[in-house]
Amino acid sequence: MRTSGEAERVARLLGVWRDETPVSVPLRDALAELIDGSYLPAGWRMPGQRALATALGVARGTVARAYTELTASGRLTAMRGSGTYVRRAAGLVRPDEGRLSSFGDGRVVVDLSSGALPGSELVARVMPEVSRQLLEHHLHETGYHPAGLPELRAALAARITEQGLPTRTDQVMVTAGSQQAIWLIATALAGPGTSTLVEDPSYRGALEALAAAGGRLRGIPLTPAGVDLSLLEAAIGDADLLYVQTALHNPTGAHMPEAQRRVLADIAARRGTLVVDDQSQAELGWFRSQPMPGLERMADPERLLIVGTLSKLFWGGLRVGWVRGPREIIGRLAALRGSIDLGGPIADQLAALQLLPQADRQRELRREFLARQFAVTAEVLRTVLPRWHWSTPVGGSGLWTDTGQDAVALAQRALVRGIRLTAGPAFSPHGGHRTFVRLPVWHPQFRFADAAQVIADLQGTRSP
Repeated sequence: MRTSGEAERVARLLGVWRDETPVSVPLRDALAELIDGSYLPAGWRMPGQRALATALGVARGTVARAYTELTASGRLTAMRGSGTYVRRAAGLVRPDEGRLSSFGDGRVVVDLSSGALPGSELVARVMPEVSRQLLEHHLHETGYHPAGLPELRAALAARITEQGLPTRTDQVMVTAGSQQAIWLIATALAGPGTSTLVEDPSYRGALEALAAAGGRLRGIPLTPAGVDLSLLEAAIGDADLLYVQTALHNPTGAHMPEAQRRVLADIAARRGTLVVDDQSQAELGWFRSQPMPGLERMADPERLLIVGTLSKLFWGGLRVGWVRGPREIIGRLAALRGSIDLGGPIADQLAALQLLPQADRQRELRREFLARQFAVTAEVLRTVLPRWHWSTPVGGSGLWTDTGQDAVALAQRALVRGIRLTAGPAFSPHGGHRTFVRLPVWHPQFRFADAAQVIADLQGTRSP
């Protein structure tokens, strides 16, 4: 039988799928859309009926009927004693009826699944200067820079040097946000035959990228002081890559103390393991004015990749991230990136050049905003959902919250009511943390309070 983790992955891909027809009909059509769009590729083994029914909060017979009809249409094939597999659906025509809506899930009223923050007005204010720079210096060129605009690479190298890690321009690559940086690292360095260690829980975007690369993924439990160092040392011997977030952790909002970071760096150095320190959240500390420190002053720079971004600080629509690492690896990543999109938008990178000198002021604005919003979010939770528990983060835009119940089933019921939640298994390589959800703290009080009340009402309802 397919693991519950795979069933939960399918449940997340399905999004909003229920309507007023018998439940097996929209489920069949939603699964058909995933198969036709290769979200569930040919040859992929479907979750067991019981596991998927549990993840969706429906009866097993509902899943069985959907599987039977998808088998009849040629999308699935059942192999006795082995399971149910996706077939290649070439030549199939999508029916006119059924769900077949976009994956935007227009019925979602409140999206509590993402910690992405609203943008800063500073982004708009620098655009006239970006326009001037384009006219005077860039429009006569091709605009293709796979490793990034040279001026921005130099500025980032100087910034990283100021933070304690001497860095040359050729040791920095600009990416389309930190997510692309992680995807490039995973694709280049974590393919089949490799082994990668991650914190458990960890950033779900990184888990998806690393898993898709084809290597073996293993989670090391997280403690309040960061990844469990004793378990890490026992497991790191055969690892090719270690992915951590020592500066500010997503989803927990924890910071790894200096003493523990030094031990981690020593363990990795003794084993010769390449470390990826994702510092995408480092600018969002609530209790200090400077970026939260990571491994930049401690780890062997020849075995360290640091990932950063401006998207969290200024705006997610500003697709500017970076990787700092050994020149040879940066060159390899740039060559891979060149085969995808030939480089990021020059306008975004010019905007980043203008925004970097304003990072200190913007960090203070973010800090004040998030601290204020956390107080509001915490008060709503204490009032409306008093049985939910959490540890106060030191930063970030989310709250890692223990609901005390099956959060996967709760998320499915909430989605029917127009509220999107992300349950804990999405943040675990092993499908763990089933009672947890990650909540954003930035929503206005009235919107979050209304959503919390709906969730509170659902806690006492039965799964459909």
